[in-house]
Amino acid sequence: MTGVLAELLRRRLLLVTGKGGTGKTSVAAALGRLAADAGVKTLVVELGHAPVLPDLLIAQRPRASGNPRRDPLPAGPNLFTLHLIPEEALLEYLELQLRVRMLARGIVGNAGFRRFLEAAPGWRELITLGKLWHMVTREDAHGQPLWPLIVIDAPATGHGLSLLSTPTVILDTVRLGPLRRNTDLVQALLTDASRTLVLTVTLLEELPVNETLELRARVRELGLGLGPVIANGLEPPLALADAERVLEVVASLDSADVPSPLADPPTVCASARHRLLRARMHAGFLTRLERETEAAPLVLPWLEQGVDGPDGVAALALCLHRALEQRDRESRS
Repeated sequence: MTGVLAELLRRRLLLVTGKGGTGKTSVAAALGRLAADAGVKTLVVELGHAPVLPDLLIAQRPRASGNPRRDPLPAGPNLFTLHLIPEEALLEYLELQLRVRMLARGIVGNAGFRRFLEAAPGWRELITLGKLWHMVTREDAHGQPLWPLIVIDAPATGHGLSLLSTPTVILDTVRLGPLRRNTDLVQALLTDASRTLVLTVTLLEELPVNETLELRARVRELGLGLGPVIANGLEPPLALADAERVLEVVASLDSADVPSPLADPPTVCASARHRLLRARMHAGFLTRLERETEAAPLVLPWLEQGVDGPDGVAALALCLHRALEQRDRESRS
């Protein structure tokens, strides 16, 4: 296990967020896979409307056991996944408090109570954070953490900030009572950098990079610990010693002599130059991220096969492991 990876896996809660479309869900899945392969029992939690992680992490879904809306799904040795539904978490909380399941279900199912919830801003975020705190603090029969590491596929930037800022808003308005005490516990977890880190995922393009820098500034204002930026989808280099000279030679070839339209010299040159331009753009944004965050990002390459299942997640996890090893080598030099 690399030094930087070991530092990450000492935490109890890793929140992965970033602009929508940057691959944060894939990165969260890969981080969970990497942690599990390192021997850490890991739960990867998604907070979106529809579950995506089971398709990314589980090749063949096991037969359902327990409550599928509440119990984590096994995704391999040391690895589990859970789709956290605020309404289900609220029901579970009421069951724990009231100790009568039918009464709790009656309250949650009451039309008037539901109208009250719809009018109450932030309750989903607060219940979600409360559920995460509960999972972090749960212990097994031997007094050890039931979930030593929880990786959160957090909402994208705007909704992610709304989630993370909810305890601050409540603490600014509520002075006493159970809500204040419970929120204090959640805020203590979030702002303890030895237990919780926020990891930001970006593409190496202008809008995602700008949003990432703004997001990190806001997270820092909220008092949360920040992990490294993860730059996803780096354009792989062209394996050409003198690319421009090679392209000049290709451009001079006669189109009539090529075996396929795909090998048409102008098409080949245009494709190659597009990749060269993207590589230069990516290098520029990497430099900017390193300058403005005062740390080099962890860089993940663009994967030709994509990340749409366990094989793709395993490939991305390997790339993440290599990026962490590279960071270790740089820190030692």
